[in-house]
Amino acid sequence: MITYDLCRWQKSGGMEISMKIGFAQRCITPALPIRLSGYAGKRIAENVLDDLFVKAMVYQRGNETYGILSYDLIGIDDVVIRQLKEGMKKLDLKQENFLFAATHTHSGPGGVLETREGLLKPAADIFVETDPALAAYIAQKSLEALEEAVGICKETAVSIALSTLDHVGDNRNSRDLKGNRDIAAAFFRQEDGRKAVIVNYACHPTVMNYKNQKVSADFPGAVAACMEQHGYDVCMYLNGSCGDISTRFSRRSSDSGELLRYGHMFEEKLLGMERDARPVEIHDFAVSYETIRMDLKRPGDIEEAERELEACEKRLQEAKQGGIGGSDLRVLESRKEGAQCNLALAQNPYTMTSCDVSVMFLNINRHIFVCVPGELFSELSNPLQTERVHFIGYANGYLGYFADESAYDHFYYEALSSPFEKGQGERLMRLAAEAVGK
Repeated sequence: MITYDLCRWQKSGGMEISMKIGFAQRCITPALPIRLSGYAGKRIAENVLDDLFVKAMVYQRGNETYGILSYDLIGIDDVVIRQLKEGMKKLDLKQENFLFAATHTHSGPGGVLETREGLLKPAADIFVETDPALAAYIAQKSLEALEEAVGICKETAVSIALSTLDHVGDNRNSRDLKGNRDIAAAFFRQEDGRKAVIVNYACHPTVMNYKNQKVSADFPGAVAACMEQHGYDVCMYLNGSCGDISTRFSRRSSDSGELLRYGHMFEEKLLGMERDARPVEIHDFAVSYETIRMDLKRPGDIEEAERELEACEKRLQEAKQGGIGGSDLRVLESRKEGAQCNLALAQNPYTMTSCDVSVMFLNINRHIFVCVPGELFSELSNPLQTERVHFIGYANGYLGYFADESAYDHFYYEALSSPFEKGQGERLMRLAAEAVGK
């Protein structure tokens, strides 16, 4: 990803400096009906609110090609990625040079993650049973987008801008916690007029709630639709550390009109950032990986998990009887969902006690992008995030929540449903801190 202040600013006679870049996209909206993922309970979509896309960006540097594939999906892992290997080889592309990321829409198809075994097996009700045919379809569309992007790779002017965006994402467990409202954008323009933008912002795409039964890319799709009106052929959304950030306290409803409202908020911000964006040149680019072995939750007591679920259901029922509604009610609903996940883990304990977590580090000039395969808490990454250290979530895999110790102490949904033991999120951040030299 080449957003943020990641390059030394350069100008040449007032003209923007060019680099060889290509971008393209393909629709990946599945055949209907399809079961949606992201919320507990069975939701079957028989209609499409807006289409889903895979978006490709490639950057050629010498004999190497680097790039990003971004998906309007709940997550992306080897179910799709491993099917790209041979096709990428034919295009002379190395998988290790690519970032695979998901927007994390909760209104996309289930079946795109590995739930037959591994960490997500207890959460199959949320992510749906793996669908190999759907994965193959998405992989084919990914290769089509990549082939087009490589084929039209040409001199491209790049400029970037930083800002903040309010009234979209907040810490969804407590409004008193900081969250992260930083927004960054990289703008790409080619001589033939084609344009693209990469947006980086940390927020769960959950404007469309658990009652929604239509396929949708949620607000990242609305942002792309709005930017298309301004001549942008591709608008790629890369999520940040939003494991604890969502639209819970900012959304007014869950319908197409509300999606458009969010789209316009981003549109106004991005157009202002476009005017202020400064040209950049990428002069250093490297990709590296670090792996950490993280402890998984030990088998819990089923009866204790059942009692916790009963307590959550009782609190929720009492709240409803007391007239509590809106976002405050949603907090209690999510606690109940977390207790359901915790019970599922107790009933279906992991066969292993730990697992390897691979973190990708993109080094662009003096800046480092930490790419985490799951839902990282902003409360964990904020102390590390600086003007040169940035985070990308849902990257190169999906392993669930990386929550801080406080979330476990408060029995938040994210900690209850996380596959990892308390304290593992902090261990992950110590690895990141060492890797980035902090």
